[in-house]
Amino acid sequence: MLSKTRDGNFTSSEIINLLSTTSRPMTEDELKLHLADNPKSKKKNIDAWPGKAAVTYLNQCNMERRLGKSLDSELDARPVLWGKFVEALLFSLLSEDYTYNSNDTLRHPLFPYWLGSPDGFKKSTKKTLAEAKCPYTLESFCKLVNPLYEGYEGIEAMNALRSGYTDKNGLFQPPHADAEKYYWQQVSNACIDDCEASDFIIYCPYESELEVIQKMAVESGNPQAYFIANASKDTLPYIKDNGYYKNINTISFDVPVEDKEFLTETVKNAEKYLISV
Repeated sequence: MLSKTRDGNFTSSEIINLLSTTSRPMTEDELKLHLADNPKSKKKNIDAWPGKAAVTYLNQCNMERRLGKSLDSELDARPVLWGKFVEALLFSLLSEDYTYNSNDTLRHPLFPYWLGSPDGFKKSTKKTLAEAKCPYTLESFCKLVNPLYEGYEGIEAMNALRSGYTDKNGLFQPPHADAEKYYWQQVSNACIDDCEASDFIIYCPYESELEVIQKMAVESGNPQAYFIANASKDTLPYIKDNGYYKNINTISFDVPVEDKEFLTETVKNAEKYLISV
């Protein structure tokens, strides 16, 4: 019986875990083949799958399948709650080309254990998903959008976040800590709903928009949103109106077909480790 929830299934937000690999010694046959192509090589190990993070994730999925519920007890942590309110405001500020779908969980048409919840979609000549991030820290916001202000665009901007880049002053900017996770989340959602492109939207409210967010928190009736509803503005992340940064920043890119194929093959290989309940 298929689970009606994300519990116990592979999800786009955690799919990065399945991509981890480990290292193991080559078999005699593998070593002979390797030395035939690389006679001077001293390499004796080979990359192998699944890696530590993949094994942990697979075990967690199976625990949830046995329990029939999520292992996560911190779904209303502050960054998550902040993201919910701010994300709703973001989509109200976007053009009518965007639809807001974050409450809809989609299932891959061929792999029922592979689920995702794209934040939205964009009407375009290419089928395009929208993935929104509303960081709870200003440092994370700045790091996510800085490549755009350095002149990077499209997949090059996304890769700058993933691999690091040198800014206009010659200073190396290291990869964003969550860039790989965000990238493969978008690849996963593109696989699930057969999208060709993605709009990665990073948003931080202007100071003038904080009042709207606090009103939303009050009207939600969620007691855990007190930290938004009752906060002084300086305890919440915001940027100045008419300052250096724009509140809405978008990295638009075509999702590489080879990455969609690689992820799909990895998910197919992982199926055999999922228990049936």
